Amino acid sequence: MTVTTKNASYEANAAKWQRCRDAIEGKDAILRHDLAGFNAYNSAIKISGTLSYLPPLSDQTVAEYAKFSLRAPYFNAADRTVNALTGMIFGKDPMWALPPAINGYADDITLSGDSLRSFAYHVTEQEISTSRVGVLVDYPQASPAGMSMADAQRLNLRPFLRMYKGEAIINWRETVINGARTLSMVVLCESVEVAGDTEFETGSANQYRVLDLFDGRYRQRLFNEKDEQIGDDIFPFMRGAPIREIPFRIVGGNDVRKPLLMDLVDVSFDHYRRGADLVNGEHYTALPTPWVAGVQLDEGETLGIGSTTAWTFPDPMAKVGYLEFTGAGLGSIKSSLADLERQMAVLGARMLSEDTRGAEAVGTMELRTASERSILAAVARDVSDCLRQCLNWMAQWVGAQPNTEFSLNTDYGVHTMTPEKMRVLNESLNNGSITLETYFEQMQKGEIISPDAKYEAYAQQLADAGPRLELP
Repeated sequence: MTVTTKNASYEANAAKWQRCRDAIEGKDAILRHDLAGFNAYNSAIKISGTLSYLPPLSDQTVAEYAKFSLRAPYFNAADRTVNALTGMIFGKDPMWALPPAINGYADDITLSGDSLRSFAYHVTEQEISTSRVGVLVDYPQASPAGMSMADAQRLNLRPFLRMYKGEAIINWRETVINGARTLSMVVLCESVEVAGDTEFETGSANQYRVLDLFDGRYRQRLFNEKDEQIGDDIFPFMRGAPIREIPFRIVGGNDVRKPLLMDLVDVSFDHYRRGADLVNGEHYTALPTPWVAGVQLDEGETLGIGSTTAWTFPDPMAKVGYLEFTGAGLGSIKSSLADLERQMAVLGARMLSEDTRGAEAVGTMELRTASERSILAAVARDVSDCLRQCLNWMAQWVGAQPNTEFSLNTDYGVHTMTPEKMRVLNESLNNGSITLETYFEQMQKGEIISPDAKYEAYAQQLADAGPRLELP
């Protein structure tokens, strides 16, 4: 076993992550995947393999398959769903409160220019895409001995965040410490730039960052692809003391979960395959094809088609006509495509499609999207928990109290206040059916009262205003 060894759960789920990635990226990624294993040197060589998203038809050559796959339409419901779900979470900005010592880091939380909001957006996007993403709290190489905190801040020697996609977290191990499952080792694959043959060329190579607990202390090591260690072991210190845990957090926990988009992705590929059959059938049957019977053409003789061409044959028994497609074969494919599109709507793409049924009641719309919103809220809470912990580690690193707050929006309902609903609320308040506090909460949800307003201040404002002026 080497540093490149992958966890068994990683091996079992890597293909699922790849399907999600390709589905989200779209047609170019799908074509690259499907054509990668085909021998393109000789178009007469038959295509083999059954793991493509669009399996070849019987006896297709590489050239024929390339045309077949290029004609196939791909409706990218996965990418549109990721964008929509992420957009719904960030329809309202994240709320956070950081200790003064790290408050300034929010404008550049990664030491590469990404703000805390932008970083949270990318983490959320990855969580929705594959349900696997991790965040590391890192610190630059050890500063010179005796350097003050002010000098370290001035030189930008301070903790920062790194994001790792699910595919980069290749191995991990948990150990029970003080009765709790604790991450005791994780291997992260990183792509680094390497020099090319000339000053104008660059390439890339993989390196592996190993985080583990060694003799109870947090340790970092780097390895190259040959399993050779790069540099010495690094034992980061926090305020002069060794760190007793790995400051790395996987959103939602260390166990690998089924990707949120997996069912939608699989239905999307089914839709892609059936759409390919439909377009392929239309390609060969859409245009009428002339036929001739009882005619013997001389060698090299051809029959032209067009308004300036006439066919005359000496044999009175000769016949001509056009082949035209009839039957319900293609119609059944169109029907199945519509069924799959409805399934994709149920699985997550529904909020992206235009509603042609007219206006819905607010309550009906909220019920219709309740399951999606509950899943989305869980994603927001998991990302919030992860980033809150990482921000606490950053605070501890600079000697501040780990009392940070961070939360993403979990309110995705349709709360626009209608005149009818406002009338009912006013009547209920006046006849004592609801309390003033309930009335306040509903008016906040309906975006009539500012979400930042506090009930106590609102009630005091009403009391200070005195009785209402009754008009005759």
